[in-house]
Amino acid sequence: MVRVVLDTNVFINANRGEFSYPKRILDLVRQGKIVAVITRSVQRENELIVNKLVNDKNLQGDIREFLALTVDVEPSDVRVDIEDKEDIKLLQAAVGGKADFLITDDRHLLVIEEYRGVKILTPGNFWQWWEKKQDETGHTWKNWTKDILVK
Repeated sequence: MVRVVLDTNVFINANRGEFSYPKRILDLVRQGKIVAVITRSVQRENELIVNKLVNDKNLQGDIREFLALTVDVEPSDVRVDIEDKEDIKLLQAAVGGKADFLITDDRHLLVIEEYRGVKILTPGNFWQWWEKKQDETGHTWKNWTKDILVK
């Protein structure tokens, strides 16, 4: 199963609407389609920021459900030079949790592109990857519709 780490900005940007890429990714975790891994320090940051910056009660509930479903992991040693040193904890979580993806809108992380097997993508780019993977396995709405219309 695909394993991910979500940057806090993904939660904040999920506020953009039910069909935003960040909200869709939160829902994939909530539906059990992907696994989110997290360290204690990342979880503390997520909870703090969400409580301060997310005013929508429904979204707050979705995020709390997401956080309850995450898999706790130990951070791994990471040696990378990035502009915002606070972001290292996300890479530590991703490497320690053997994540496939670190999903973020943070340019300090995005310039790295990949670190020790963890691909660093924006929510939109992750969603494009996810849709392509679903197309390949035949599990998308598009394929379902095509099957119905062809019959």
